Amino acid sequence: MADFHGRVLVLGANGETGRHVIASLQGKQIPARAAVRSAEKGDGLSSPTTEIAICEQLDGESLTTALQGVSAVISAIGTRSMSDKEIIEESEHTTIVNLITAAKKAMVKQVVLCSSMSTNMPERIPPLTHILRAKRRAEEALITSGLTYTIVHPGGLSNDQGGQGVFVAPHPLPTSGMIARQDVAEVLVQALLQSEARNQSIDIISLPDQGSATRQGLFKI
Repeated sequence: MADFHGRVLVLGANGETGRHVIASLQGKQIPARAAVRSAEKGDGLSSPTTEIAICEQLDGESLTTALQGVSAVISAIGTRSMSDKEIIEESEHTTIVNLITAAKKAMVKQVVLCSSMSTNMPERIPPLTHILRAKRRAEEALITSGLTYTIVHPGGLSNDQGGQGVFVAPHPLPTSGMIARQDVAEVLVQALLQSEARNQSIDIISLPDQGSATRQGLFKI
């Protein structure tokens, strides 16, 4: 078990997965900074251990400000656009490249990136091809950045209750599956707490007999 100290910046904190990330950090009393585009989007996120950072656009300047005093980053950013290539590129690739640059300057210890299964074969899912390609380029930028990283590729996301079995495999997993957002969020947080997660790229899906996302040895694959 890693000995984590410091504050965690959560990008995409107001999203469906990001809110679960914040809840997990709060439950563990880990100091967090929730990056949101407006005060309204930060509703319900603040707590004695969680502060809000308003970033109207996640460009280099705003990221530099948000990273002050931060030890690690969890990115749960994801675009809702399926077709606007400009929005997809900005959300899925450009923001992560800007994050990498700012994180290196801030001497961040670890970046945990929530990506998606099938980034190795973006043509496999035609409606998501543009998104998966952008995600893959973001992954490649992080892997070659020199930063300590963990890249998590969840299967199809559901809003089911978490706490079910989570199967973890090296990326790419030659199959598909579903997983609850709550479990994805817990894996992202556990990546900070378990040293085996460092510099790993993994796929995760729900399987009932695998043990929960909080189990020790989650990343021993």
